[in-house]
Amino acid sequence: MSSIPSASCSLIALIKSFTMGVPKEKIKEIADILDTGFRIFIHKSTYEIVSFPDEEHSDYAEMDDRQEEIDKVESDPDSYAEVDKMSSRYSFQIMEDFAASLPENNTRARLFQALEGKKPFANFKIQIDRSGGYRDMWFAFRDERKLRWVERELRLLVESES
Repeated sequence: MSSIPSASCSLIALIKSFTMGVPKEKIKEIADILDTGFRIFIHKSTYEIVSFPDEEHSDYAEMDDRQEEIDKVESDPDSYAEVDKMSSRYSFQIMEDFAASLPENNTRARLFQALEGKKPFANFKIQIDRSGGYRDMWFAFRDERKLRWVERELRLLVESES
């Protein structure tokens, strides 16, 4: 007999159904939008994704172009959940983890040097762009980590709803 109360079992089932119910292509779509700086919302039952620029970081013309999406979320806020943006700390951690995954060589040393200096994001990008075959490895690594981030965020959204 399980020692987990039935309410906890219900929460676990809800978390699994939400993250497993969201089609993989929707999770990938959210992960792709993460880099745009847009706010991302997912409809709780249809999994429709709505995104638009953050009002604080965009101009009026850009907001006007996306007014329909904004209205959709604002007119029915209880049906949508906002997916948090990836923190810069987490993004930095992804770069650090990638560098650590490489064999001891010049590319690894240059990536760590870029991360330790000023403007680590820009300098890491410069080094990745100069790294030959490691560039494709970086994008695959980063994309996988972004997918995991989205899955984690979806689970957190479900937990916060209960």
